[in-house]
Amino acid sequence: MTPAHPHHSGPTHDAKVEGLIAGILFGGGLVSIALVVAGLALYAAHGGFSGHTLDLHRGVRAGGAHSAGVFVSFSEVASGLTAHPVDGRAVIALGLAILLATPVLGVAAAIPGFLAAHDHRYGAIASIVLAMLALSFLFAGGAG
Repeated sequence: MTPAHPHHSGPTHDAKVEGLIAGILFGGGLVSIALVVAGLALYAAHGGFSGHTLDLHRGVRAGGAHSAGVFVSFSEVASGLTAHPVDGRAVIALGLAILLATPVLGVAAAIPGFLAAHDHRYGAIASIVLAMLALSFLFAGGAG
C-alpha cells in the first residue's frame, strides 16, 4: 500500500502542525473570552448597566452615522482603550475582533505547515482561503 502523499513527512509533522493550529484556536478563544468578560466587568463597574439601554439594531443610522456607544473601526476601539477610564465596550469590541481574527490566524499558520510537509494541494487551498478572507476584510471596509 502506497501512502496518499509520498513526500509527506509523517504523523509527527502533522501532529506538530495540528497542535500549532489547535493552540492558536484555543488561545485566541481564551483571550477573546477573557477580554469580553473583563469588558463587561468594566462596563458594569462604570455604571453601564444602570443607564439607558443600547439599542443594537439601531446602532448604525442612515448615512453612516452611529451612536457613541458603537465601535465600527479599529481607531474607535483604540480610542476607547486609551481613554481614562478605559471604555468597557471597547474592551468587549477588542475581544470580539480577536475572536473573529483567530481562525484567520489559524489558516495563515497552516500554510507553512502544509508546505513544509510537501502537501502543496492543501497549501494552495489554505492560501486561497486566506486570500479570500483578506479580500472580504478589505472590501467590507474593515481596514478603517
